[in-house]
Amino acid sequence: MAQPQPNQKAVRTKKSNLGIWDSVARERYLFMVDLHLDGRVPTRTRKQILADLRNAIDVEAGRTSLSEALEGLGRPNELASSYAEGTDRSRPLWTVGVVAALGILLVYWVFLCLYTFGMLAVVTQVGGEFSAHFFFVEVMAFSQNESVGIGWAGGAALWFPLMLAFIAFISGSRAWRMLGSRRGQGDKHL
Repeated sequence: MAQPQPNQKAVRTKKSNLGIWDSVARERYLFMVDLHLDGRVPTRTRKQILADLRNAIDVEAGRTSLSEALEGLGRPNELASSYAEGTDRSRPLWTVGVVAALGILLVYWVFLCLYTFGMLAVVTQVGGEFSAHFFFVEVMAFSQNESVGIGWAGGAALWFPLMLAFIAFISGSRAWRMLGSRRGQGDKHL
């Protein structure tokens, strides 16, 4: 299957006759191409490429099958590389930054909850009230005759996870690439 060229205008074909599972497979393939294009081509060009690919896949799937159409295009990362040849690779990867920030927040909250529930398990056996620190967050757990509880205190309960997410976002997205491209400096292949 011939690849649509990025400089051609997308011609919208009629509505696709693909079934739900084929539509999901097509969109998954396009999503993978999009992820590999992120940070390598500008957003407007990327959207144009994806629209052209969607139309080409629909036309080819109408002639043969979706699996043959996708096999004809090849692997998503190789297809994206062919579109990104000769482009500036020093663009930030915003999607990767968001995923990194959400991932670090998830890991942080899982470990904080495990730590807190571990304290609660000890408190329910011993009784009384205990306080400890998880990084900079004060974690409290208590157990009395009629009640059991857990809690967090201090401003660090808000700023510390936000700081972790910010650092993960900056490092994941490689946001410093914006500064290098403005000044005309920077390593093009970081």
